[in-house]
Amino acid sequence: MEEIDIKEIIYYIFKKKVWVILCCILGLIAGVVYTKFFVTPMYSSYSTVVLSKPTDTSTISTTTSEGITQNDITLNSKLVATYSEIMKSRAVASEVKEKLELDISEEALMSNISVTAKDDTEMLKIQVSNEDPVVAANVANSLSEVFSSKVKEIYNIENVTVIDTAIPSSSPYNVSYAKNAAIFGMVGLVLSCGVLFVIFYFDTTIKSKSEVEDLLGLEVLAVIPDIK
Repeated sequence: MEEIDIKEIIYYIFKKKVWVILCCILGLIAGVVYTKFFVTPMYSSYSTVVLSKPTDTSTISTTTSEGITQNDITLNSKLVATYSEIMKSRAVASEVKEKLELDISEEALMSNISVTAKDDTEMLKIQVSNEDPVVAANVANSLSEVFSSKVKEIYNIENVTVIDTAIPSSSPYNVSYAKNAAIFGMVGLVLSCGVLFVIFYFDTTIKSKSEVEDLLGLEVLAVIPDIK
């Protein structure tokens, strides 16, 4: 297999630096155009709720109609995980959709909902993404309300308190002209260098005195200079 001279490749690419720079510039422009016309701006809003013991236990029986005792309803990691799944359920999404009169399917609404539990706490962060920042905030706030009523309906207990209400975001989270331009610019750099490497590798012409000596095993007696 023919040995590849790294120095010669670098020198060859350096001679074609104008072409490489042009590809990088085209990549930067492509990144800006892609971000401007092909990326749908998405806005994210979140609300925060905390799970706590009911403030008035005198009105809550120790056993619910389903046979769940008060001791069974404790605030632990398992309960937090269960609450997270309830919040992302189709039943909750359907009530939120009906309440806000959204023209969207439950599956699409559920796919834009993210519920995370903060480590070692009973706090849940409800994050909603949407093309409209106002809709994202309204869905997050409505989720907190519907979830609280759903917990009361299922467990016969009121232990959900809203800490932070969602507010509309002023800027999309998925639009970054600088980031996308840099990525496309790097792609242009890599592609241009890759194409030049392929051209260099399959070029069978003799380019230097050392190549003649290596191929023929003979010394070069004279060289005709390239005078421009």
